[in-house]
Amino acid sequence: MTRVSFFKKGDLLTGFHAEGHSGYAPAGSDIVCAGVSALLQSAVIALAELLAIPVELKTEKKTGLFICRLPAALTGEQQEKADLLLRSAHLGLLRMADEYPEHLRVSIKEATKNAEAF
Repeated sequence: MTRVSFFKKGDLLTGFHAEGHSGYAPAGSDIVCAGVSALLQSAVIALAELLAIPVELKTEKKTGLFICRLPAALTGEQQEKADLLLRSAHLGLLRMADEYPEHLRVSIKEATKNAEAF
């Protein structure tokens, strides 16, 4: 099971924590895992390259860990644009979770220092 938790402060998303392997199919042919990876990686690339936001990342291939955290010092405009990109990934993952509920769980949690810790 892959679990993806998005973090929010107030009404704005500030990052995500994804972990686990979906178990839908063997590694290399797992469409759920590939879809999750594509959506999250696209969001991170857009944050970095389109918005020039230096996101903090942590990944571990063995456990499927993928953490992305926005820096605290963003302008209001950067925060709003980053929120839009993260919400796009969130919506895509919610639709996937509807189709593959036994392989993917998606949630939003209030951001805390412990919840976002590397």
